[in-house]
Amino acid sequence: FVLQAIIDDFEEVSFEYNIYEAGTFTITINYNIPNALLFQRGLFIQMGNNPYDFGEILKIQDAIGEDGKGSQIRTITGYDARYILKRRVIKNMNSNGLWVMTAKGELCLRNLIKDQCGSGAEAKRQLPITNTIPASADAKGKVYSVSENFTNLYEVCKTIATQSEIGWRMSFNGALTLEVFEGADLSQTVRFDTSYESLANGEFSDSSESFSNAIYVGGKGDNEERDIYEGENGTPSGLDRFESFDNQSSMTTEEEYEAEALSMLTQYGQTIQMSGNGLAKCPYIYKEQYDVGDLITVAFSGKSAVVQILSVTEHWTWGNYNIQFSFGKPQNNLAEQLQLMLRQIQKASEKATSTDSVRWYTIPTDSEMPKADVTYNTIGFIGEVPGDICPFGWRLPTIYGDSTTPGY
Repeated sequence: FVLQAIIDDFEEVSFEYNIYEAGTFTITINYNIPNALLFQRGLFIQMGNNPYDFGEILKIQDAIGEDGKGSQIRTITGYDARYILKRRVIKNMNSNGLWVMTAKGELCLRNLIKDQCGSGAEAKRQLPITNTIPASADAKGKVYSVSENFTNLYEVCKTIATQSEIGWRMSFNGALTLEVFEGADLSQTVRFDTSYESLANGEFSDSSESFSNAIYVGGKGDNEERDIYEGENGTPSGLDRFESFDNQSSMTTEEEYEAEALSMLTQYGQTIQMSGNGLAKCPYIYKEQYDVGDLITVAFSGKSAVVQILSVTEHWTWGNYNIQFSFGKPQNNLAEQLQLMLRQIQKASEKATSTDSVRWYTIPTDSEMPKADVTYNTIGFIGEVPGDICPFGWRLPTIYGDSTTPGY
């Protein structure tokens, strides 16, 4: 990384800090100021000397208004440095099989990055990231089970961090350094509250749509001889107990069952989300008295919760500064939920055939996929399906035109 220019004239700037995924930034400047054209896609920016305000430019948009040359505006957008992992997919160097690991989240994250773009990767795949792997006893996060092949490295790292509940980021002091952290519990000392003049407004949601606090893992054996491992979050009972079954017939040991149960309990967790606009001038100073990842108390409209700071977005214009928060653990969108389903399918099934570029999986009949609203025992991914064959083994309903149209 070689310094190109220092630019101190801008219209508007915002930078988001997120505990689990790369935050976005936006810079708006006048097209005609000195050095404005030095911004180019693929270069990196740093806000001041803050080692965490470092990101890659992904898009540049130039626009001109009715006032002609004087209204030419250049808008630069991108993501923080973690997004460089988007350049890599996960592959197993020694075989065509899956990259597999079950361990604390930090160990999964760091070892995966090491193997895919660090010292364990081919020279042409390596990225300039310093990555120190701790001893198992010192690693952070909940136990998580990784099973991936040719999926995007950044997306999997984001999932590992979210599900094992660890913060991760990259700092820049001439070189990039991967850091893993856990926030401090400040719930007794930091309270964002509309009554305390620290919170301007807020929104609260509490979701248990995919919640389970008791997981039964089915392991080796059949019928009454089958291993059934029970994993619980606390000791739930009665109406407070929500059960799910996880079919893992290929697993054989107590350690595998325990790790799988822990992994599934994090995926099926209840989600409390809060968002709000904080008052920049309030009793608490960002990055001094609280930071992304910390546990704090948020209260408004008669509701109060101890929540983790998920993201903070700072926003500057000339003479004005404001700050926006989101709290809690993010809810999976549809694409992320489908990815979790696919991982469960890959772990719970055996690959039957691969024909016509379609990879078929046969799923045990007692499997239950996350948030699955359909029943199936065979599923195919990727490729063309000829004739009247549907990947799910059914003929398609006439709503699609006719019963011979391929569908997915």
